[in-house]
Amino acid sequence: MQLVLFLPGAWDGPEDFLREGLETFLTDQESKGELPPSLWVAVTHFQSWYADRLDGSFPYERFLMDELLPLLEAQHPGFGGTPRARSIAGLSMGGFGALNLAARTKAFSRCLALSPAFVKAPFTSYQWFIRRSLRRTFPQDPALFAPWNPWTHLGGETELVIGAGTEDRYHLAGACRDFAQRCEERGRPVHLDLRPGGHDWTYWTPTFKDWMPWLIRVPDSGTGRNPGPGTPAPSLVRE
Repeated sequence: MQLVLFLPGAWDGPEDFLREGLETFLTDQESKGELPPSLWVAVTHFQSWYADRLDGSFPYERFLMDELLPLLEAQHPGFGGTPRARSIAGLSMGGFGALNLAARTKAFSRCLALSPAFVKAPFTSYQWFIRRSLRRTFPQDPALFAPWNPWTHLGGETELVIGAGTEDRYHLAGACRDFAQRCEERGRPVHLDLRPGGHDWTYWTPTFKDWMPWLIRVPDSGTGRNPGPGTPAPSLVRE
């Protein structure tokens, strides 16, 4: 059964998973037999960008992958245990983190990145508090930042869904479209889901609910590229 790691955005936390009714939605769908059981963990980000800090003082990626996931899988036998039985999802900062962890760890079979923060070194254009957290976490040299740059690794080899609201104030709908184009040029399968909405939960909640069934269904053997029952075909732009 599927284990799903959920990564909140910079101004969000695990409590939003409950506040937005996502846990209630899953419980209702399971009780009706519409969805199989799944194990979800929503984590706090500590402005970490879900990565290990450069100076080694806050190894958050290592905590997630080497401590948290093994602990969850030991305490809840039958959930996760292999990449095929793990998915990762995130929004905003968490979307960036999901793309990175999917590529860097190869521990997940599916990745949902909503409104991902496509940050770029040397981070000079961001607000000071965002710039501060980025510079203490990542190299400022663009070449050295490449291992954490989604435009370089494209989320690895996971089944990938990427999306944003068409009224996103950070213009991430256009960035997601460009990212999908980059993926297409490199022969990397991706599903692009753009729909009306901004950079907030009025967009994230309904979109997340639409993709929850895909996240928690074990991938088909073989190609592993099926978006799942009831979901659009890969590379379809949903406006």
